[in-house]
Amino acid sequence: MKLFRSISYFSQLRALIGLRAACTFTLVHMWNKINPPREGRLALVPVGSYVFYFPSLDYFVGLFTEIFFRETYFIPHTDKPIRVIDCGANIGMSLLYIKIRAPHAQVLCLEPNPDARAVLERNITANNWTEEVQVLPYALGKKKGVANFYVDKKVATSSGGRIDSSMEDAGQNANSYQVEVDTLSHHIHGTIDILKMDIEGGEFDALEELVAQDALQYIDTLQLEYHYIPGSFTRPLSDMLVLLESNGFRTFTEPTALPHQVVGQNISHAYMIFAWQPKKIN
Repeated sequence: MKLFRSISYFSQLRALIGLRAACTFTLVHMWNKINPPREGRLALVPVGSYVFYFPSLDYFVGLFTEIFFRETYFIPHTDKPIRVIDCGANIGMSLLYIKIRAPHAQVLCLEPNPDARAVLERNITANNWTEEVQVLPYALGKKKGVANFYVDKKVATSSGGRIDSSMEDAGQNANSYQVEVDTLSHHIHGTIDILKMDIEGGEFDALEELVAQDALQYIDTLQLEYHYIPGSFTRPLSDMLVLLESNGFRTFTEPTALPHQVVGQNISHAYMIFAWQPKKIN
């Protein structure tokens, strides 16, 4: 089974970046497995014409598998200078996917975690994206202000960081620090081709603020991760779908877990939601 999965992943990688680049990626990845980055150091791997820095191999494999092999997000290939907002950009894996699929994309990245943002900025500089990609250090909410941001102590760059003290209240080893909170509508200037959002439970506040400011209409397509977190973010998936569909979007959902992992249990889980305005799709 593991062999079949490896063959499938290589085939997907070859289709994405070409045979030679896929072989190079595989060889460097094997080297990184033999010689993993030491704590506090970054490793890198070439991905087609780009390079990607990351803090740990397990973290890289998890993110790369999720975004590239499981296709958590989807962007048709285009050479147009599309406008994208990446909310929860983390270390830049979603940005890498965006730039591979749309090399000329103009991207605004929002990432409040300073450790993750440092790696994100390293990847932007290394790939000469500084003219096309802007990074801002904000979390998103219904109004501007400051808030405590909680991140797992074991993984400083964790993509699971959030404005939610339950990480600390539940006895998890969490670091916390204050971050600036901004409204998403403040950054909507004209049509946004793609809005990607993975902000660990803050998606309702961000989208409802867009609706309140009549700014959701400027989003052509939206790809977001809906989170159910017991004791913190418990609004049902149906509320999110109603919010989007009542504002003219069609929706498609995909669970990130298998039924036996969720059914009959009150545990954290997530769905990917893809939404688009049909009147703007040819």
